[in-house]
Amino acid sequence: MRIVFFFLAILFSSHVVAQDKILLMNGFEVDCKITADTGFVISYDITKKNGKVKHRESNIGEVFSYTKSGQSEVILYELDTLFGDNIYDVTQMRAFLAGQHDGRANFKGRHIALIGFVACGTIAYLGKDGYFTAVGPPIIYMLTQFIGKVKIRESTMSNANYKYNDIYADGYEPPARTKKLITAFLGGMAGSSLGVIVYFITK
Repeated sequence: MRIVFFFLAILFSSHVVAQDKILLMNGFEVDCKITADTGFVISYDITKKNGKVKHRESNIGEVFSYTKSGQSEVILYELDTLFGDNIYDVTQMRAFLAGQHDGRANFKGRHIALIGFVACGTIAYLGKDGYFTAVGPPIIYMLTQFIGKVKIRESTMSNANYKYNDIYADGYEPPARTKKLITAFLGGMAGSSLGVIVYFITK
């Protein structure tokens, strides 16, 4: 009898936590409860960690696919080369979205922040209390992050099969580049601030 209750508890708990999923065209995957699909707009509820439910709506053009709990994926994205918007087929677009997601969620760039911190901190200290030597280097260092391609490390990829996929790389690059710029600037400014502080303390 205890075994029966045990399996019933497992089935009940899996039913409770089961959620619908929506894959948006920006690469975000949303766990939610889909409440309506009008053919033009998808309505869904998102339950936050604090238990509050937030209602949202997305136009069909903003959604790649959705999957209701226990059902097959419904793909809304369509290839449309006539107007030049949806130039990828479904498989290619899935790779592009995976790149967007991984670039946004997994790219860190800690080494970029560390280099900026050390380099800009040193320049700010050697420049004494100069305004340009404190503020200029972080900005210049940030701008250098536009040079070259974003290196995609395999450890940041959700699927290793995308390793040599150019379309995946196209999706990965923009969010990862943005994170590079922000990380470089923040790391550089932190170093410059410390460099100025150390200078005033030790002058």
